[in-house]
Amino acid sequence: MSMVAHGAMATAKLENELQHYVPLGSIVLCVDPYSNKVEGELVAMDEPTGMIIIKSVHSENKEELTVLNRDLLTDFEVKKYAPNNTRGVFMPERIVDESAVKRAIEEKVDAINRVGPRGVSAAGRELFKVINKTYTNLEWRGDVIRGLDGDFVVHPPYKADNVNGSTENAVLRIKKVVEKFHIDFKKQGAASPPSS
Repeated sequence: MSMVAHGAMATAKLENELQHYVPLGSIVLCVDPYSNKVEGELVAMDEPTGMIIIKSVHSENKEELTVLNRDLLTDFEVKKYAPNNTRGVFMPERIVDESAVKRAIEEKVDAINRVGPRGVSAAGRELFKVINKTYTNLEWRGDVIRGLDGDFVVHPPYKADNVNGSTENAVLRIKKVVEKFHIDFKKQGAASPPSS
């Protein structure tokens, strides 16, 4: 028996099914708003905040905890229900390392910040990735790409003329990256942004 919920219309159904029918220890597949898929064991759920924690095992038997906001999932599927959970739906089957949970939350927040805020164009997000390959110390500040050292910022619409900053060398270097990005972007067409 498999349960699947899709899209924004499924939020209420998804919340209800997670709350009432999915015991901890079940193997689930979740898709976040950025189409990232996370498959693993449902190990914890916090009802007031809507946060769920999925434990995945990756290569070299490394365990990874992923924290997801239940209300933002676009897809949810139970791959395998856990056997009778005698400790209740919301009780973890085993003790969860709090430092690992905090680290997973910090990593998720960092990943969301690197993807970019809502409303940022696909070109803006792709440009962030390109700049991040050579200048890893950057962040989104609203819809502005900002070097954490404060030496440059790139404002929408993310063209070379939109690069400003306090360090002339950094501004010139980032302007070159932005110009090359847009040349490559035009060559490949708006349908498939450049990968480098």
